[in-house]
Amino acid sequence: MQTIDQTKATGVARFTSLVYLYTGLGVAFWMLAANAMARSAAFSNMVMSGMSKHPFIFSIAILAVSMGFITMASRAATKSYLLTFISYVFFLAALAIFGLPIFYLYSAKSIIQTLTVTSVIFIVASVTGFVTKKDLTSWGRTLMIGLVSVIAVSLINILLFKSSMVALLVNIAVVIVFLFYIAFDAQNIKRIYAQAQASENLGAIALVASISLVLDFINIFISLLSIFGDSN
Repeated sequence: MQTIDQTKATGVARFTSLVYLYTGLGVAFWMLAANAMARSAAFSNMVMSGMSKHPFIFSIAILAVSMGFITMASRAATKSYLLTFISYVFFLAALAIFGLPIFYLYSAKSIIQTLTVTSVIFIVASVTGFVTKKDLTSWGRTLMIGLVSVIAVSLINILLFKSSMVALLVNIAVVIVFLFYIAFDAQNIKRIYAQAQASENLGAIALVASISLVLDFINIFISLLSIFGDSN
């Protein structure tokens, strides 16, 4: 029995390490892709113009494309690592469009400082969620309601009010919601491993499992940058 428990613990540890490795690489690729896009004047002008003229339609279009690649990655996870990886990279590339403006709006110092703070917050929340004995499954519905509410208020503000105070409150709410999401997703890694340990494509499944954590990190990073960033 002890040997079985040790084997399981070792398997969970390796799978978790792989998930967080992919998460770190995913965030790094997202940053590099956004920076590369920002360096292209023609592409940057097109994106910034689309964001300013049609923010709602533009945001929905990018989110739809990103979700499409997430769906492709999820469906391919049990069949092909290569297809999962390609879908994952395209998802990050599409999502990087949202990161492009930060290289125009904020100083390099602010970006680096916020990236550091976000990393610390991410690590603390992840460790807390992973080691806690409390079952966080019940948080799922509450967090989803909170996320939908934040998105709804944000869209209403973009379309109607265009208030900087409401935008500030939305960013604060995003940080809080995704702080809890990090802990929730960290604990969920164990459940994903328990369901997938018999699969031959654990690497691809770990890749898909990292998507939620990448999104958690990016949302907190952008929101903290919006709140505390030193604008150019």
